[in-house]
Amino acid sequence: MQANKIIIGTLVLFATGVAGFAAGKTSQVATPPGAEHELLARLAGEYTAKVGGMLGETDGAARIETVLGGLWSIRHFESTMMGQPYTGMDIVGFDPLKQKYVSVWTDSVTPLLMPMEGTYDADTKTLTMRGISRGMDGEEAEMVTTTEFRDRGMFFRMKIADAPFMTIDYTAKK
Repeated sequence: MQANKIIIGTLVLFATGVAGFAAGKTSQVATPPGAEHELLARLAGEYTAKVGGMLGETDGAARIETVLGGLWSIRHFESTMMGQPYTGMDIVGFDPLKQKYVSVWTDSVTPLLMPMEGTYDADTKTLTMRGISRGMDGEEAEMVTTTEFRDRGMFFRMKIADAPFMTIDYTAKK
């Protein structure tokens, strides 16, 4: 009986959302992919990665794909961290209401999601993202990442609480 109530409730919420969307009464903004999404779509492909920083140096690999009609890009990342296998996933898109890029990162080391938002500077070809993370001591700390787009890859820098933490030099595979 409880399962039936949950199923019916879920169907009602779904139907209400669909009806609201069709009537233009939801907070969602239907938008086709624009120039901001095309910027992310150009990154689709496979990469080798050279990781450096506070935790040492290692090699890695990444695969970036464009999904959901070109509105989002997903980066799948694999490497090692302190001698152990490490995987992570980043979902990136552009929020037309905020007029900012938005992302969320998660990985095999922490159970926390890390949301970030930021802007792209066309002159320097750099995407700068900011968010709140947990530092090595478990306390909240501002995280800033910059991704400099290059012809055959990109260069990623991460700072936590203004201290350099990690770099990743991505090179596109042929």
